[in-house]
Amino acid sequence: MISLGMGVSVSFAQDIEPQQEVNIDDLGTVSDAFQEHFFTALQQKAITNYDKAIEALEQCIAIDAKPAYLYFEMGKNYLALKNYEAAERNFVRVLEDEPNKRHVLELLFETYFVERKYTDCVVVMEKLVPFNAMYKEQLANLYFLENRYEDALNAVDELDAAFGDDKYRQKLRRRILQRIDNPDAQIAKLKKKIEKQPKEERHYLNLIYHYSQGDQEEKAFAVAQQLLKQKPDSELVHLALYKFYLDTSKTKDAIHSMKIVLGSDQLDEESKQKVVVDFLKFVEKNPQYESKLTEVIATFSESQLPGSIFTKVGDYFYAQKNKIAALNFYERSLNNVTQDFERLKRILMLQMDLGRYEKAKYGSEMAIEVYPSQSILYYINGSALLQLQRYEETIEILDLGVDYIIEDPTMEFDFYTLFGKAYQKMGNTNKATQYQKKAEQIHEKS
Repeated sequence: MISLGMGVSVSFAQDIEPQQEVNIDDLGTVSDAFQEHFFTALQQKAITNYDKAIEALEQCIAIDAKPAYLYFEMGKNYLALKNYEAAERNFVRVLEDEPNKRHVLELLFETYFVERKYTDCVVVMEKLVPFNAMYKEQLANLYFLENRYEDALNAVDELDAAFGDDKYRQKLRRRILQRIDNPDAQIAKLKKKIEKQPKEERHYLNLIYHYSQGDQEEKAFAVAQQLLKQKPDSELVHLALYKFYLDTSKTKDAIHSMKIVLGSDQLDEESKQKVVVDFLKFVEKNPQYESKLTEVIATFSESQLPGSIFTKVGDYFYAQKNKIAALNFYERSLNNVTQDFERLKRILMLQMDLGRYEKAKYGSEMAIEVYPSQSILYYINGSALLQLQRYEETIEILDLGVDYIIEDPTMEFDFYTLFGKAYQKMGNTNKATQYQKKAEQIHEKS
């Protein structure tokens, strides 16, 4: 998957078939010297000596410059060397003789793509679509990048018609619609599609999205109601309804729609997260509905909802200084925050504040494996061990962590204070006094 910027990406590797290697039967009638040089080229390429492979191929060309496979092999070696101009030149040379050679087209596309020659990419991809209809998805991305929004939208429509709805294409469609110059034409087109296919859910949803983008919420709501009449069991329509209900203070209906959205297997994590974020904003202005927020989220397990949603709700309660609720939701999202150091640290601190020392000990141990140079994690682990009356282990972990303190007097003070407390609990008053004096000296300097 290669990023094109602006949230657009193209993957060419997943659809490219294994490259065909040339074997002796493909060479045709050639001299022994030609054959020897050619297989030397293949051997050198196999051990990544691409320059030597090119030299051997040049010797082949000196003997007989006609075979197209020579230029195909030259192109592959130049591509491996990232000499894209030479790779392009050789692939184009092959296509002069064999204009629809799939493997050559794929590698030429890859070359153009790396060179950011997107207009040329489009030309090649259009030739590849007949080989695999899913190339059209990549083509839609390229049309988008080339500001050919109508073409991009048509390609997405054709894919949806052929293969059904797809979460990735839903996102792509939204990006396209945000750039479209003539929304009225698209609206008219969608209305005609609804007339022809009144049971096709995606046409209604696309029209709802169009109206929502143009701040025509009443029209969007009317289309949603129209869809509900056609498909009373629709889950996707509630992605539009919940927001309308929130905006019109129909809170009970909004909560009903929100539960359907969060429980739907048809909606992606991003859509579900948006629903929760919108409801959090509503609750901030209407705190009397805070209990409803908890009630809704509590009905789903960690396996039913993405961890990011529990994290968002945890953030809300943390901002409200509701430590117990914040920690409860954070702990349900732990798998989602292992790569988020600040939030992970917040969870550990909350566990300490709320006396959940065994969890803080275990969590900080796991965190140290991920972030071995973060001194705060050793301090938290030591603090938890101290509370659990495991004093020798407290000293051991503090000894490990103190070396990671860099120009942080506050952390040094905390470490030495904790050292002193641990030694005091162990009955070693000399060591306790020694560390307490160190802590006092740091405090006086800062």
